[in-house]
Amino acid sequence: MLGRAIRHHLARLGSWLRVNYYRAMGLKIGRRVFISRHAHLDVRRGKIFIGNNVHIGGGTYVLSHTGFRPVQKDEVTRIEDNVRIFVNCVIFPGVKIGKDSIVGAGAVVMKDVPPGVVVLGNPARVIHHLDDNG
Repeated sequence: MLGRAIRHHLARLGSWLRVNYYRAMGLKIGRRVFISRHAHLDVRRGKIFIGNNVHIGGGTYVLSHTGFRPVQKDEVTRIEDNVRIFVNCVIFPGVKIGKDSIVGAGAVVMKDVPPGVVVLGNPARVIHHLDDNG
């Protein structure tokens, strides 16, 4: 039990350091955000907004631009409040993930995700609508 508690606290500390690094690089990040150790957020160009109480799993890439086209003026990659993004997902630039949604493992999100749904696949598709008890 002690080893698990120590790992938990170290993971929280690492996430806190990553969140503050990304804030210093210019990303807008809300409160109670957990960013896993191997998650990558694109800070080179474009804009990314992350709401409150968001969890981003390892191996996930959140992109703010693509290399083959210029960044659009008001294009923002937006992850709203209470979103869970599981491992190895790719979030394309300019995509909005709605409040209380879940992005399943390995999803490639190329279009906006409505609030309160579960998306999976490549390309990501809505597979389930969450009720209020979610």
